[in-house]
Order: sequence, then structure tokens, then C-alpha cells
Amino acid sequence: MIARTISLYKKSFAGLSRPVWLLSLVMFINRSGTMVLPFLTIYLTTKLGFSLEQAGWAMTAFGVGSVAGSFLGGKLTDRFGFYEVQFWTLFLGGILFTLLQFMKTPMEVYLMVLLMSTVVEAFRPASMTSVAAYTKAENRTRSFSLLRLAINLGWSAGPAVGGWLAMKYGYFTLFYVDGFTCIAAALVFRAVLAPKKVEKMEAVEEEVSDDEGFGSPWKDRRYLF
Repeated sequence: MIARTISLYKKSFAGLSRPVWLLSLVMFINRSGTMVLPFLTIYLTTKLGFSLEQAGWAMTAFGVGSVAGSFLGGKLTDRFGFYEVQFWTLFLGGILFTLLQFMKTPMEVYLMVLLMSTVVEAFRPASMTSVAAYTKAENRTRSFSLLRLAINLGWSAGPAVGGWLAMKYGYFTLFYVDGFTCIAAALVFRAVLAPKKVEKMEAVEEEVSDDEGFGSPWKDRRYLF
């Protein structure tokens, strides 16, 4: 069963370009260090003495930063290109993860979490754009699948290792390891992948009236309700 599953995955991702595999490796390194976020609420309430409400506001700050970071990341990618945005968001995100442990008051934590999540989540639009740059159009769907697989594997390993580290050595180790993996991913990214421009695709504009194609979604009751 295991051999069959491995064979299936090999066939699914066979023929993908080397840069796509390296990009997935970078993503795996980065996501395998995901340790701070899963245990942040526990850390704030047990180690810093935050109330559940204060810990909730910290997570709210993370959510707001994530939304802002995704928007900002897209704008920065359009302006400076995916390569520089990926490198600097990983590198700066690693520094911010490490510094988060030194924030003690609620307001300090809120502001640092907001800044950290904004920087970290700005990485996402750039990483998605990089897939389009490093792969051919016919392999794009499988390339995105490989990238998503790397993310899921990293997310599976990170919290498990983080829980063990927190119990064995203390919560402070999570901030160092999370920061280290972000910086390591940035350095590996810079070392193994060369900058590349995304090929522009010609946009085809077609006017479709409500009487053609699928029609207006506002008139589709099943879709709306």
C-alpha cells in the first residue's frame, strides 16, 4: 500500500522542472518551522499571564495582518517582482518571529503580531506568482499541487515538533526555531533559485451578455440560496 502510494505521487509530479521542486523545498523548510502560531494563545495565557480576551485580541491582530499582508504582498510583487518580495518577507519574518518573545505587554504583543503577520503573509502572493514563472503552462496545475503538498507536510511536522520543543526546552525555543527556519528558507531560496521574470500573457476580453453563456449569477436562485 505504501509503495503504491509513493509510486502514485511520483507519477503525479514526474516531469516538473527543477526550480519548482526547489521552490517546494523552500516552502517545506519555511512551513516546517510553523511553531509559534499554533501555541501562541497558550504561551500568552500561561507564560505572560494574558486573559483569554487579551489572547483573543492578539489572534485578531494576526488575522488583520494576514489580510493586509496578502494585499500588500500582491502590490509589492507587481512593483518589485516576486523574487525580492519572497526573499525579504522570509528574512524579515524570521527576525520578527525571534523578536516577538521579547514583547511582554499586551500592546507590544498586538503591534508586533500585527507587523509580523503582515510581513509573513506578504510572502504568499509572491510565492504563487513564482510558480507561474518557473513552470510551463501545461504543468502549472501540478506545480501548484506540489507546492501545496509541501505546505501541508510542513504544517504537519512543525506543530508536532514545536509541541515537543515547548515541553522539553520551553516556549522560547519556538521563537528561535521559527525565526531560524524562515531565515534558512530565505537563504536557500537565494542560493538555489535565480531571478526570473513572469511571462506576460495577452488578456482576451470578451463581452458576454446575460443571455449568453451561463447568464447572470444574480438570476440563479440555486447559486444564491
